[in-house]
Amino acid sequence: MNDNSDHKIVTASFMALFGAIFFLFFALDYYIPVLPFYTLDAGGSEASVGLLMGLFTFCSVVLRPFQGRDINRKGRKSLLMMGIGLYAAAGLGLLFLPPLPLLFILRAIQGLGWGAFLLAFNTLTLDLAPPGKRGSVVGLMGMAPPLSLATAPILGEHLRLTTDSNYLLLFMVASAAALVALILGALVKEPVRESGSEEKRMLFSRKVLYPSLVIFCMTYTLGAILTFLPLLGEVRDIRAVGYFFTIFALTTVVARPAAGRLSDRLGRENVYIPGLLIAGVSLLLIAYAEWAGQLLVSAFILGVGFGAAHSSVMALAADRLPVMERGIGMATFTTAFDLGIVVGSITLGFLLSWFDFKLLFIICAIIMILPVFGHLLKGRLARSESSG
Repeated sequence: MNDNSDHKIVTASFMALFGAIFFLFFALDYYIPVLPFYTLDAGGSEASVGLLMGLFTFCSVVLRPFQGRDINRKGRKSLLMMGIGLYAAAGLGLLFLPPLPLLFILRAIQGLGWGAFLLAFNTLTLDLAPPGKRGSVVGLMGMAPPLSLATAPILGEHLRLTTDSNYLLLFMVASAAALVALILGALVKEPVRESGSEEKRMLFSRKVLYPSLVIFCMTYTLGAILTFLPLLGEVRDIRAVGYFFTIFALTTVVARPAAGRLSDRLGRENVYIPGLLIAGVSLLLIAYAEWAGQLLVSAFILGVGFGAAHSSVMALAADRLPVMERGIGMATFTTAFDLGIVVGSITLGFLLSWFDFKLLFIICAIIMILPVFGHLLKGRLARSESSG
């Protein structure tokens, strides 16, 4: 791999990829306060809103193992451009204000594009990292999604309210962001890989099984926050849920690059283990929150813990992957990320019919720190074998 021999982190390709990630995430996050209302206005129900999200996520993961298997042959950038192109093209279809059946088809196409985009940009991020600086690069590139989350939903909600739900205008903004991402993606220069490396035709990577299980536990609880926190705020009369997401996103913007650099110097485990514990504390605070200040403090703590753990766990996955296995490795890792959100939303939704919000988020805290117990158990077993 030609790993940027000058060891510079911020290159022209890095900046172009960062911009493409930000603008396509913007086109996604912008829909959060817009698309559910359009679905209802198009004749759908609350169940249709949930089904639309489930369809998008399913389509984003269904082809990812095959794309990861073939990414070395077809190239990272071609997959990146295909993903952004599919998402942007289907977004342009929304400008025709489609009826509900066509809306489902367009979101399915966007899901397929999104899955390809996630795999491509994560793999390219690792390819662009100079030797010994994967954590730093992952942390810096990881700033793009939370920056979008901190800005896009607020803009979408503001425009929806101030334009009296002018959906044509609303969808034009998202389409414009996706087209900017497409232009920036075209400027990314894919690093040249070494010839003669053996390509392994797999659909799953065992080498990243442990990091994938860790990220699954993390996003399992994230699914609960995205799905059920607004309901908790309504039940407890806490009018700060929107600010929660803004504070969480902005905090992760700071935490991710700092944690990435620390993991390069101190080791991955010395960063993601404390990060998981900190995130677990934040979930306990959410469980017992009764007023806005408590919820906002929990958002800050969650941003620190989740941001630190995510950067270092992804870098841990990268450490275990040879160049020719990065595609399938990242396919495994990012699939676990998405499945955690989906499985968490569904299973915790069923639990909520039996338990209250307090117990629900206590369960989330336990699941968040499960990898810590696994790490401690692994260390104890290793010490027992060495002493025996």
